[in-house]
Amino acid sequence: MKNDRRRMTPAAIAIIIGLTLTSCAGLRTPPPSTSPLTNPIEQLFSAYLYMQTAAEYDAVCIQTYNWAAERLRSKLAALPKEGPPPAVIMDLDETVMDNGGYESFLIREGVGDSPALWDVWERDFASEVAVVLGAKAFIEAAEQMGVTVVYITNRMMKYRDETVAALQSMGLSVEGIDRRLFLKESTTDKTERRKKAEAMYRVVLWIGDGLRDFTQDFAAPTRYASDAERRRAIAERKEKVLRAASRFGDDWIILPNPMYGDWLKPLGPDPRKFLRPTGMKK
Repeated sequence: MKNDRRRMTPAAIAIIIGLTLTSCAGLRTPPPSTSPLTNPIEQLFSAYLYMQTAAEYDAVCIQTYNWAAERLRSKLAALPKEGPPPAVIMDLDETVMDNGGYESFLIREGVGDSPALWDVWERDFASEVAVVLGAKAFIEAAEQMGVTVVYITNRMMKYRDETVAALQSMGLSVEGIDRRLFLKESTTDKTERRKKAEAMYRVVLWIGDGLRDFTQDFAAPTRYASDAERRRAIAERKEKVLRAASRFGDDWIILPNPMYGDWLKPLGPDPRKFLRPTGMKK
């Protein structure tokens, strides 16, 4: 997913340091400071470093796509021969496209993420977009099975040519791309674009790095009147995942993204409030 990342607040970003992924990457960091953040983007350093350097992250991506290929073969075997062509719907950013170069720029320059900077990346740096490990092999396998790979992304329509160029730079096929690429025109809500794709194809798998890549039902509110509302939003998203548990690993395949997404929205100015309580003390 993309564009929701542009709304991260400094305080919400701070919680990233406490995520368990930092220890997975072999790093230890001190607790977030209670003082105002002078350079918020530095608080994301561990998340960026994990995604760019940790073999564990590579393994998770490869594992995810290996399983997606198995599910696709199984579903195709059970699919009636008659009907529209089968398809898989995939998000692009952090699902197929690895934007590590953009994150490196933010860290190197010590600047915060912004729509203006993301515009420059999307417009001018298609050749630097890498591919998420496992994604290319999965896409090529799907195409060999006769499955149409559809991309529904919040990359912008005005940079359509640049997005297509990025796909080509990654070594991915752009044959028939006009019927396979659904870009953002006015809203990050993908519902209508999903409906258009589902009217054209028999979709058997959805793959993304954020829950809204599957359904808008997982969207988190953007405004909160109290901490109680924030806690309720967190709990409701978790409850929705539990209610949809049978779909994850079946026709919904999700990859990890600790850098941005709807999960950050409810955290507010003091994310430490939402850490799990413990009786352990110093």
